[in-house]
Amino acid sequence: MMIGTAAVTGTAAPAAAFEIFGWRFFEDEPEPPNPDAQPYTVDVTVATEDEDLQETLSTSSLLYAQREEDPPPSTASFLSRVNAEYGRIVAGLYSEGFYGGTVEIRVDGRDPATIEPDAALPKPVPVTIAIDPGPRFAFGQVAISGRAPATSDPKDQPEETPESLGLVPGSVARSGIVLSSERALVDAWREQGHPKAEIANREAIADHPSDTLDVAIDVASGPRAVYGPVGVTGTERMDPAFVAYMTNLKPGAEYDPDDIEKAQRQLRRLGVFASARIVEGETVGPDGALPITANVAERPLRVIGGGASYSTVDGAGVEGYWEHRNLFGRAEKFRLEGRVGGIASADPEDFSYSAAATFLKPGVLTPLTDLTAELSARREPLDAYTENTVRARVGLAHEFYEGLTGTIAANIEAAEIEDPFETRQFLLASLPGTLTYDGRDDEFNPTTSFRTTLGLEPFYEFNYGNPGLIADLEASTYLSVTGDDRLVIAARAAIGSIIGPPREEVPASRLFFAGGGGSVRGFEYRSIGPEENGEVVGGRSYVEASLEVRAKVTESLGIVPFVDVGSAFASSLPDFSEDLKIGAGLGIRYDTGIGPIRVDAAVPINPGEDDPSFAIYIGLGQAF
Repeated sequence: MMIGTAAVTGTAAPAAAFEIFGWRFFEDEPEPPNPDAQPYTVDVTVATEDEDLQETLSTSSLLYAQREEDPPPSTASFLSRVNAEYGRIVAGLYSEGFYGGTVEIRVDGRDPATIEPDAALPKPVPVTIAIDPGPRFAFGQVAISGRAPATSDPKDQPEETPESLGLVPGSVARSGIVLSSERALVDAWREQGHPKAEIANREAIADHPSDTLDVAIDVASGPRAVYGPVGVTGTERMDPAFVAYMTNLKPGAEYDPDDIEKAQRQLRRLGVFASARIVEGETVGPDGALPITANVAERPLRVIGGGASYSTVDGAGVEGYWEHRNLFGRAEKFRLEGRVGGIASADPEDFSYSAAATFLKPGVLTPLTDLTAELSARREPLDAYTENTVRARVGLAHEFYEGLTGTIAANIEAAEIEDPFETRQFLLASLPGTLTYDGRDDEFNPTTSFRTTLGLEPFYEFNYGNPGLIADLEASTYLSVTGDDRLVIAARAAIGSIIGPPREEVPASRLFFAGGGGSVRGFEYRSIGPEENGEVVGGRSYVEASLEVRAKVTESLGIVPFVDVGSAFASSLPDFSEDLKIGAGLGIRYDTGIGPIRVDAAVPINPGEDDPSFAIYIGLGQAF
């Protein structure tokens, strides 16, 4: 048999300072080296030709994994790390199915057990680790007793079983498979209302002559339980009874671990708590009730924030807000916000302005229903017209289940449209509603699943006496080619229509336009649509689509080639006989940990006479 030898070597060294885009931040003066520290070099040799196994076993060594960090502060500390290496490397061998391997460690050529804690060692001292994995074991006999019975309830079906995880005779006997199988066996009982299920006994016997591992697992279900009263700790201004209500854990209902996860998500959704954790009682009571406690820690009551954006064609924008997170002790939010946009000249008359006051009360009707009231005003000057709008809205939002939410509201707004020909007044009442499913894994940097929103808004405009309907549908989907965020294909499509009144009898803010950083990049904001007298006016329908390839080139830096297409149309249905505008470009993403910083450069592929030759957009988060 051929045996290959792989060696990896490293030397302990101090870590680098924080760096972003080549600039260094928060760099302190270097501290003088500790005279008692014990630096070292480490050489790990694995007797195998399997490069993946070489890497796995090498990194199971803490000395190797921490070779670039500060050295141990003393010889005694260094020797303590060395002595702990055997257990770590053996655990690494077991994790890969090797139960007959050998590990030999030498410090300065000596057995570390013979070195005194105060011995004088070279600086750096050489450490060698020789690992011989031996034969890889397979599972032999597998015996499981006390399994949860089969269930026909889909929500109680376990996602994983010992068999699906690989705990079957003949498969590689990785120790992690045994541990994962035990968790799956316990979870199966928990899903059926037994919160205190546990592994009563486990035996794993390695048979070296046959290179097999026999496994026997005994599961104890524990009693079936229902929820007891929900206790609350850690509240200051919040009403504890309301916190218990918002968990949606009803005393007497059958225990379900999914309910516990939902309860924690519910408390986090309130935005009031720095931390929120649902703690199950240690034992189930004689009456079958499991005590539940919500442990919370409140955040500061008030918060101030802001942001900025920039585009070479649309100008700069700045925004800010002030928010009270807990107005009356039941997580009521009151928010004041304002924005100034379109800052591309020195004349404030050319800027767009918006301001809004919003009140949100969670937990009305049900713990999953929120009440929102809003009063807002906006001024938006465009090339074709200037619009001033005041709006009042009150509505409800409800989460039907995880990912699926719906909203319904009563809305009234007054608008004044000024253009070169006339000034028109509008008074509109409507009932906007949305239904959204969001299965994305990350709001700011999604890599899998999809998001779709359907909006319907029946309305009546009083000044012209017109009823009508505004409908739009938008969907985006994400595919990770590599299984993580290193290479993601993202696509978006949207379509909308206004049914009923003619275009000139609809407020401009309700008409459809395309163009800008969130639409067809390369074109100015709201610059694509039907034209009258050489000016772009809003349409009664629109269609848009975007495609991006998000590729990481380093851990924090990525590039995104993209193409956008879209237009708005005078008719109530998209007229595909008309030309669609196309923009394409290249973006850069810098991962901040909370979402990427986005810089997109785009060019219009089929520009009109007044369209720019290129555009640059800067923002936070992905384009969609």
